[in-house]
Amino acid sequence: MLYMKTQSNSKKKFLIAAISVIVSVMLLALLFFFVINRWSITLVMNGDDTQTIEYGDSYSEAGATARLHGSLIFKKGWNVPVTTAGTVDNSKVGTYETTYSAEKYHLHAKATRTIVVEDCIAPEITLTSNPDHYTLPGQPYIEEGYTAKDNYDGDLTDQVTSEEKDGVVTYTVSDSSGNETHVTRQIRYNDPVPPEISLSGDTNITIQAGQAYTEPGYTAADNCDGDLTGQVTIDGNVDTYRAGTYTLNYMVSDSYGNTACATRQVTVNAIRQPDVVVPSGKIIYLTFDDGPGPYTSQLLDTLAKYNVKATFFTVNTKYTSLIAQEAAAGHSVGIHSATHDYATIYANEDAYFADLHQMESIITSQTGVRPTLIRFPGGSSNKVSARYCQGIMSALTQAVTDQGYQYFDWNVSSGDAGGTTDTETVFENVINGVQQHDVSVVLQHDIKSFSVDAVEKIIIWGLANGYTFLPLDASSPGAHQPVNN
Repeated sequence: MLYMKTQSNSKKKFLIAAISVIVSVMLLALLFFFVINRWSITLVMNGDDTQTIEYGDSYSEAGATARLHGSLIFKKGWNVPVTTAGTVDNSKVGTYETTYSAEKYHLHAKATRTIVVEDCIAPEITLTSNPDHYTLPGQPYIEEGYTAKDNYDGDLTDQVTSEEKDGVVTYTVSDSSGNETHVTRQIRYNDPVPPEISLSGDTNITIQAGQAYTEPGYTAADNCDGDLTGQVTIDGNVDTYRAGTYTLNYMVSDSYGNTACATRQVTVNAIRQPDVVVPSGKIIYLTFDDGPGPYTSQLLDTLAKYNVKATFFTVNTKYTSLIAQEAAAGHSVGIHSATHDYATIYANEDAYFADLHQMESIITSQTGVRPTLIRFPGGSSNKVSARYCQGIMSALTQAVTDQGYQYFDWNVSSGDAGGTTDTETVFENVINGVQQHDVSVVLQHDIKSFSVDAVEKIIIWGLANGYTFLPLDASSPGAHQPVNN
């Protein structure tokens, strides 16, 4: 009995001991699990700790994640809900915070993200009226206006500052975020007012042909440049030796390209020779050889314009029909040659007279009058004839006189049969020559255009200087040259 009690007590002690061991083990396990394993919550934000967005742009919350885990076991842990607190106002520049919190089993974790709403867009300045300012030189700049607007601050017009320097106006404005804008306006000095030209004297002047034209004068002034008289140019000229109306254009420009023009008309009236001319004083006989030609009609018009009669020593050309017009206009028509071939006409006397009579017949048929005026090809003093027949000119000068003809040489040469090829030289040669004689017989050729062009100027000069123009006739002085063969 005693033994059984003892045995029963032993079992109880064993049981108690076992239970104690188990409890101890469990306590140790709990101690390890909760204390030695060190549980914690880790909270991680998605994205950067600090984020920046532009004013007005939307903000997207990136969020955060949290996990409960141990240091030795269950390292991966379990997800823990995260609480987010804080707001971001994208319509207002500033700094905002979003707080993330996680809690489990009295464990806590917290993180904060900073969100900066900023304005990086500069304000805009708009220039009203002209982007460029136009003003008169020397005048002060007058502000044409502007406006300024910012995406955040709104109207900033009253905060704009301006500075004028070296012809440029610079406008500056800053917004509350420090963004700055510069805009420039170019001051362009412009003068829209043209200068003025004032003509002295009449704007319509009439002078007689051959009378010198004297410019009455002019002045030019500009509102900015002042006196521009010295810069006036005159386009056009007055040819006092050619009747007609001439326009003179006066032009001047200021430094800004404005141009002024003025015109003056000068009329040169032709001096017509009287219908009845008394051969006295200084006389000019204009004579023309080798025609008619392509310029003879022009010559006839010029002579008619001034009522001047001339003399034509003609040859047989395709223009022989003009011989009748020459005679009908009151000009003298004489014989020059039918062929104008020196070798033919100066072979002998018979050959010369055969040529002369051929041309005589042509003239007679054109005019109805037998011509008696002649001019030897090369003149009576020519030396060419000696190549073909020695002494023929001495014989011919006597023979033509015996047969009722009268030959004429010249004492003034225009030079148009030689090296002279321009109108002005012909004119100079003629007027210089006639001044050496009281009676001048002038040699020209109406087959030379430049020589025909000089006739009007010669006539005007002659009439203006007291000369009388006459055609040759049987009573005219011969102006014979010495016979050289």
